[in-house]
Amino acid sequence: MLQVIGIGPGRPEWLPPAITELVKNCEILIGGSRALKLFPDFAGRQYVLSGNLASSIEVIRNALLEKKAVGVLVSGDPGFFSFLPRLKKEFPEERIEVHPGISSLQFAFARAELPWQEATFASVHGREISVLPQVITRPTAVLTGGENTPQKIAEFYLERGYNPQISIGNALAYPEEFWATMDAEQLAQDKTLLKNAIAILHPVTGPDSNRDSKHTNIQDNPLIYLSRQSTGCRLGIPDEEFLRGKVPMTKAEIRVQVLAKAQISKYDNVVDIGAGTGSISIEAAGLASEGVVYAIEHNPEAQELILANQHKFNVSNIRLIPGAAPDVFGELPQVDVCIIGGSSGRLYEILNTVPLVKGGRIVITAVTIETVAQGLKLLSDFNYQDIDTVSIQAVRWKAVQTLHMAQALNPIFIISARKGEAS
Repeated sequence: MLQVIGIGPGRPEWLPPAITELVKNCEILIGGSRALKLFPDFAGRQYVLSGNLASSIEVIRNALLEKKAVGVLVSGDPGFFSFLPRLKKEFPEERIEVHPGISSLQFAFARAELPWQEATFASVHGREISVLPQVITRPTAVLTGGENTPQKIAEFYLERGYNPQISIGNALAYPEEFWATMDAEQLAQDKTLLKNAIAILHPVTGPDSNRDSKHTNIQDNPLIYLSRQSTGCRLGIPDEEFLRGKVPMTKAEIRVQVLAKAQISKYDNVVDIGAGTGSISIEAAGLASEGVVYAIEHNPEAQELILANQHKFNVSNIRLIPGAAPDVFGELPQVDVCIIGGSSGRLYEILNTVPLVKGGRIVITAVTIETVAQGLKLLSDFNYQDIDTVSIQAVRWKAVQTLHMAQALNPIFIISARKGEAS
């Protein structure tokens, strides 16, 4: 059995008695050197984890082969950006018990004297800084790390014409604890070394939170001057409202049908593969208002359009993941809905590895019969249920002087299904 044990901030005074007792009952204890020092009286064997993830997994695997009670110590809470998802993936047959700890998130919001039930969360530790929300509409906790320091986060928003208030916590609960709240301009200039800090981004509530116009240039950053509007649960947004460039876009008539087949709920996490201009992601984000839409796109021009449209429509729950599917699936959590608008010939790999929950919905759009045939076969092979296919050709009637002429859109196939048990 594998015990995943949260040790909170890593200070003995913050360890609950239940965690101390639990560790005593383990036969093998595995963790970082600092974590293991919290239990100097542990009588069993100890293994120190290295920074190398693969070798750490092997240490745990070898310990489990001994059929003993194994405890793995993780900082903070196991359920918040921790080792837990990887452990569940590597040891699917192993019985795993999870024991909570105080997360850095809880500590930071306590220091800020703020409730966090309405907050959103992000991590830029080992990830692109572009996962940050373009518009801060509610308190947002951000785990930093590596080159993505709190100062880099401040620069990210200053470049976009915002100067939000940011709270920063570093080494929380330790004697050298750093805690401060300042605006982005101050933070960008701060020379304090902040390694693996947590930041809270405070909502931008009005024009006073924007930087003075002398700091910005419309040619350098057109995103700043776009009019912003909230989409809510608005479906079928007219095509002309989206910024498009030369990137193909799913037309409004088709977009509505794709989202109807996706059956997105308020708390769903959604992945939009081949997101293009982000038109589907924008409308999906309105439906999944308490979830996150992950927009995967490999085309740099399209990536910029996704960010621009996200900013224009004032949508905070879209995360752009630059790159191609399935190569970037490691950056995804489990998702409830998967929409595939483009697979670049890798549909088999995508369906085989997408982290879609059991019972999750999948929607595939296609313009060729060959792609439809491949999609139907793969969905059947992977034991998807309730497989359905429709083809749609919309016709718009455009006024030409005193007459209305037909303007046919390209026919589109929409395949939808629900994930069943693994075959």
